[in-house]
Amino acid sequence: MIEKSKEVPVLMRASKLETEPHSGRIQQEYRYMLDVLGSESEVWKSLQGQFGVLNQRTQAIFGIGALLISVTGFSGHRMVVAGMLSGVPLIVGLLFVLVSLGIALFGVTRLHWISAMQRASVAESMCLVIAVRNKKTILFLWSLKCMLAGMVWYVFAVINYLYQASMGAMPIL
Repeated sequence: MIEKSKEVPVLMRASKLETEPHSGRIQQEYRYMLDVLGSESEVWKSLQGQFGVLNQRTQAIFGIGALLISVTGFSGHRMVVAGMLSGVPLIVGLLFVLVSLGIALFGVTRLHWISAMQRASVAESMCLVIAVRNKKTILFLWSLKCMLAGMVWYVFAVINYLYQASMGAMPIL
């Protein structure tokens, strides 16, 4: 006969992640990781990997932002000439991109070594590392949302520019 397992609460949405190291949810996550992974060193390795994933994904945001800013440097003046329906969305899009890059730079990629997050016990230290990971995850998601908003505005500007050019209102080159 199969025993009834303890009910595991549904994981919170990333935007509602707990960021207080002393919270019950973070302590519960640490205990769960310890149970699944078997040792504190394996939990440590897992958390290191999770920080690596956050940094890799943030690098993608930097790459997209750099691409949008570079393209704007070469063709932005032509899109602005197409009129307000290209110029204003282009500016709004770039502002969102810059906010996204600022959040990523100062929130996610800011260095704080997990080995320096020492507390009275290993469990408390690990809970602090989980809390910091959660904060960085939330900031990453905000950065991603701002980047997506910026891209939507940017694409709207490009669409209007191409529409104006296709109607013969302006040369495309």
